[in-house]
Amino acid sequence: MAIYALIAVGWSAWRLFEYGLSSYIRVSVEPVVDTPVVGLYGGELQPGNVVELAFAKSDVQRLMGMIDFFRYSEIVVGLVLLLVGMTFLYRFCDRVIDGRAFGKGATVDLTVVAVVLMLYPFLTGMLRQMGTNSVLGSLELTDVLDTAASFDGVWIAIAVAAFLQFVYAAIQQGTKLVEDTEGLV
Repeated sequence: MAIYALIAVGWSAWRLFEYGLSSYIRVSVEPVVDTPVVGLYGGELQPGNVVELAFAKSDVQRLMGMIDFFRYSEIVVGLVLLLVGMTFLYRFCDRVIDGRAFGKGATVDLTVVAVVLMLYPFLTGMLRQMGTNSVLGSLELTDVLDTAASFDGVWIAIAVAAFLQFVYAAIQQGTKLVEDTEGLV
């Protein structure tokens, strides 16, 4: 688990370093609903299209502090959530290996992992969207462009959290059986 934590820290540090040194900001955008075809930087943006654009940081100086705050926060919040989730997953696995899977501690560990899985796509996505909206506001493109929203990560998180709820219910039933058998012996 320590190796995974080091990988997460290294990946986040790389993302922070890469964003800090880059002279561009990348955003995923789509046209605002009921907007006609938009000519944008030499191309046409039609309703239903999602494009990734790169803007020079010098073009968005007006809101650069806010944009940086949201971009750095997205990375740091994601790292914190990953580390919390890994810590509680490690604790859960350790309890199972030690034969203490049926207890309150294991259910708490599993609940925290499920909550972290649900929070990760929502919090990081919200911060990414706020950063993108700041870029669009700085460039005064909010009339024609909107943040492209993807729910892939959310659906995966919901599916995994639902599975963890099933495991949680099984552990609760196992705890009751362990308590019942202790009364019989």
